[in-house]
Amino acid sequence: MTDLNFLNAHHDRIGYVLDTNVLLHDPASIFRFDEHVVLISLLAVEEIDNKKNDPGIGYNARDISQKLEQMLDRGNDDGAPLAIPNGKDGMLAFISDRLSTSFPRELALNYKDNAMIAQIMGLKENFPGMRFIMVTKDRNMRIKCRALGIEAQDYRHDKISEEYLSSFFQPVKHIQLDEDDINAIFKGKHSANWSFNYRRRWQLSENEGVALFDPSGQLFGMGLRKKDKIRYFDYFSTRVMDTTPKVLDEASYTYNFEQAVCMAQAMDDDIRIQIIIGRAGTGKTHIAMAAALEKVFQERKYDSIKLIKPIVTKSRLGEDIGFLPGSVRRKLIPRMRPFIEKLRQFTNEIDSEESYKKLLDSGIIELINLADVRGADLANSFVIFDEAQNANPFQMRTLGTRLGENTKLIVLGDPTQIDSIYLDKYSNGLINLYENSMQNPEPFIGRICLVQMVRSHTSKWFENTLRRV
Repeated sequence: MTDLNFLNAHHDRIGYVLDTNVLLHDPASIFRFDEHVVLISLLAVEEIDNKKNDPGIGYNARDISQKLEQMLDRGNDDGAPLAIPNGKDGMLAFISDRLSTSFPRELALNYKDNAMIAQIMGLKENFPGMRFIMVTKDRNMRIKCRALGIEAQDYRHDKISEEYLSSFFQPVKHIQLDEDDINAIFKGKHSANWSFNYRRRWQLSENEGVALFDPSGQLFGMGLRKKDKIRYFDYFSTRVMDTTPKVLDEASYTYNFEQAVCMAQAMDDDIRIQIIIGRAGTGKTHIAMAAALEKVFQERKYDSIKLIKPIVTKSRLGEDIGFLPGSVRRKLIPRMRPFIEKLRQFTNEIDSEESYKKLLDSGIIELINLADVRGADLANSFVIFDEAQNANPFQMRTLGTRLGENTKLIVLGDPTQIDSIYLDKYSNGLINLYENSMQNPEPFIGRICLVQMVRSHTSKWFENTLRRV
């Protein structure tokens, strides 16, 4: 075991104590604290061992264990701290015992979080010249630490600010055209080629949608940026499976430009990855399912539809769907109710149970548990990944690496609705993908944020009123 007396010689460094949830969230977190000292309690190692077979975070548990063992193999068994290979001369040490003698009696030490706090208090008592910070994604853990005089902070490496997150929820930009732009649009013989030159001052990203207005200020149409062009499309002709852009609050909105752009992107075969962000009731699943059905059953562009969703159980163990008898599909159907409801709506059959069963039995529409995506064949498919905010960035990457050449992926989610205890609205797979798509743009990626509630007036009242409580 590491002799922690080396800390006496490193008062210029900070000792960061990493909680189990940080290590499970990001196995590479041990490399992200520059020249400082990373401290890991053996209690955390034990918790990681208990999670190694978990279907949701088991990979991360095994990954961090492997990284720690590799560092131990490179070190010596002389009690010296381990060198962290991060190019900053960081150090790693493990904590055992070191419990504070003044730990509050009302906090039971058989609870591992409390025992870890007692260890940090012990470190502060034994090394008063050293600054220690507890890094945890557990809010209550941070509260207890601060109440006991311990510095505590959230893991910030992959987090974005509240202001940055709020900036995603913006309406489609408006552009006023001049006569030359309007004349240029209709030079093409076919409507698919109607476009005009893009100007840098408009500051549009690739595949970003805009609302176009004529010189008099009247709506002229819509546009998608395609490299150095803005491709024109008609707002009133935009539809998927006879679904048109919907406006619920006619007192506040005349059009739903965001839904029009969303539909155009969903039906654009050049856009292979579409990211749709929006709060509940904005039409994300409706548009994605409509586009999938039209592309597969009418245009026959793809062979199948794959429906994927992170399953967060009541036991909150990640994506475990249970060990009771029954097929995976049978277990997933109740958890994928939004998909099933859309299938019922679009098939227009009285016997809705039979309608979706026929489609599922045919194999053309497949329900996939996120934990099983490594073994899934996503070639020639229209893939819909719903509630992506409940996936971590690694799971998102794993899904993305399964995509074939003739595959389209639509990723849906609401970053304000997090069900997983290991994630928050600033550091989940949906936001990670959205942010990386902006930093590393490609012509096959499209993004849109839906801002209008369109489900019902009652839903809108709940959304606008109760979220303020």
